[in-house]
Amino acid sequence: MAASNFPEDTLAGACAEYTQAVSKVCERYGFDFVAIGLTAFVGAPLKWIYSAGATGERHKRIVLAPGHGIGGIVIKSGKPMLFTDIDEEIDPQEYSSYPIVFAEDLRSFCALPLKKGGRVVGSLLAAFRSVDENHVDVYRRMIDDLDGTICDLEVVSEGFMNFEKIVEEKRPAKSDAPIPHSEITRIIGAQEDERKRISRELHDGIAQELWSVSFSLKRLHGMVGSEQERTIIDEAGSNIERILDELHNITVELRPSALDHLGFASALRSQAAIFEKTYGAEIVFEGDLTTERFPQALETQAYRICQEAILNACKYSDSDKIHVSIENAGGWLHVSVSDSGRGFNVDSPEIRGSGCGLPGMRERANLIGATLSIESGGSGTTVTLVAPMGMDGGVA
Repeated sequence: MAASNFPEDTLAGACAEYTQAVSKVCERYGFDFVAIGLTAFVGAPLKWIYSAGATGERHKRIVLAPGHGIGGIVIKSGKPMLFTDIDEEIDPQEYSSYPIVFAEDLRSFCALPLKKGGRVVGSLLAAFRSVDENHVDVYRRMIDDLDGTICDLEVVSEGFMNFEKIVEEKRPAKSDAPIPHSEITRIIGAQEDERKRISRELHDGIAQELWSVSFSLKRLHGMVGSEQERTIIDEAGSNIERILDELHNITVELRPSALDHLGFASALRSQAAIFEKTYGAEIVFEGDLTTERFPQALETQAYRICQEAILNACKYSDSDKIHVSIENAGGWLHVSVSDSGRGFNVDSPEIRGSGCGLPGMRERANLIGATLSIESGGSGTTVTLVAPMGMDGGVA
């Protein structure tokens, strides 16, 4: 593994300085949230280590691979980002790509790459939880006052990335005509088949090729003579490991192999582990099953429903802990996903993201003859699925 840009003794010595720096920036300019995210070495994930104005500790559990999330994009591109109105400037379907936005309920932010030794090793994030046309002036004033440095890090403030604004009139018109139930069944079945095919190709094709390259690099490591050459090989190996982790996450989200080989509960735990790293919320599983396997259609649809329920809780509830209860009794599968965060109006929910989550969950429940109930209020949200375990047919 390549040498760390931030050795442990360096991090320990800089901790107080970085903490003081983010607090000073937050207070001086009136930001709602300021954070410095750092990587342990080139190609490693970023974590938001130092912060001021946070609503809790959730953001510190977010792990961002290069190219993912605000910090990951900034590190990979080496360019600053600026959004003054997230709801207007980011496609709602892309919200999940920015977990810090959900963790801290941000509406406007400026993210600046941080360099050390000529390499981008971190990101400075300054943000508001409101929208105001004067925010741009605040960001500019901060950049001018920093004058290219914060603590021992170089601040990059030129070459801002340009993002196309996604406005309402550009979004495709929605039809009010209902889709026939048989057609929905066919569409969902086709989606699952395609998810399974792509997941298998990624795992059996690209991932295996990368493993082969990684093995060759390890063999090459012992053949080269200079330390510099070994360092370059180590960095390449670390990048391949990161890509493999990313591919694994993608294949799990598409169609986890555990769902086909180990069953519903194991697959859901595997997906929850990824959500924990991405969104920072702790996901606690409770209950016991008397059998590990159910009919394939039940496993698939129950998994997708619970996957969506957990994802929604991670993204929207602002809750640090999510409870998932799984048990079976009397021929029925009982699953509940609950949080103690901010609730929503079940009858008229605020649409964020694609707006297809809750209707899709209900439709999948109908396909397996299950009952899906959603209760939400000031004390949090609970999604409960009760499905017959002896159901036949359906969409797998």
